[in-house]
This record gives sequence, C-alpha cells and structure tokens, in this order.
Amino acid sequence: MIWAKRALFALTGIVIWVALTVLFISKERLCNAAIEAASKAQVGICYDERTASPIGCDMQRMTLLYTHSAVAKVRNVRISLLEIRLSSIHLEGIAASLLPANIYTATIRLLPGTIKAKGDFGTLKGEISWRTRSVRLVLSPSPLMRKNFTSTLRYFNLRNGKYIYVASF
Repeated sequence: MIWAKRALFALTGIVIWVALTVLFISKERLCNAAIEAASKAQVGICYDERTASPIGCDMQRMTLLYTHSAVAKVRNVRISLLEIRLSSIHLEGIAASLLPANIYTATIRLLPGTIKAKGDFGTLKGEISWRTRSVRLVLSPSPLMRKNFTSTLRYFNLRNGKYIYVASF
C-alpha cells in the first residue's frame, strides 16, 4: 500500500510541475515560435502591434504572405498555448480566387484538435487527428460559395448536402 501512496505522490508532483511550466512559459517565446514555424512553411507574417499577456500573445493588423505574395489581412490574432484565434480576415490574391474574401472568425484548438471557421463561404468545422496525422473538414457552403466558387468545391466530396475534405500531413 505504501507504493501506491508514493506513486500517487510522484504523479501529483509531475502534474503540478507540468501545470506550473505551462503557466510560466514565456508568451513572447510562444509568439516567436509561431512566427518561426510559419516562416518554415514559407508563410511570412507582418504585423503592426504585438502584445503578450499571461494567457497568450495578441497581434493586431497582421498581413500573411505566401512566398512574398499577400494572401490575407487579419485584424486580430490571439495565440495561446492550445489555441489560435483569428478574426476579421480579408483574403487577397490567389486566396481570394479560391474562397469569398471575408472570413469572420477562425479558431484552431490543438487539443482536442478542432477547427471552426465562419465567413462568406459558409461554416467550416474540422477535426485534427494527431495519431493518424490527418485533417477532416466539413463545409456547409453559403449560396455565394455554391454559385461563384464551384471550382473550389470540386476538391470536396459531397455527402448529405455537406462537403467533406480529408488530407494527411
């Protein structure tokens, strides 16, 4: 019975250590890591203002560039340890030719691995499976998306009025 108490004590210590590490991790480093990860994928990030808070990192008036071409302008971005939130996104360039230009909100949660977005294209919900390294997206398109962006919808499989896209990474 003493071994159970010791195991419980060790497990409690590990949980407290992990919780304190997450709490005191530098949010400035978190922002820098996100920018660095994006640059490795050839995505450039330019922003007007960046602030760090105890919860995460916020960026205002951000421009996303893909191989030096503007792809989107984002009014607000919030990066925390397990979530990325974007609001007021306006697509430009090649991205605007694939989807309607305005996206109101987009949220990516790393745990449990979900994606949600709402915009002129309709609503998008998705699941990220870290174990199988795959993403499954379900799109409920708006009438604008169905009418003007049929070439984009061809990448999705139509099932029960919803468009489904599955990809591996």
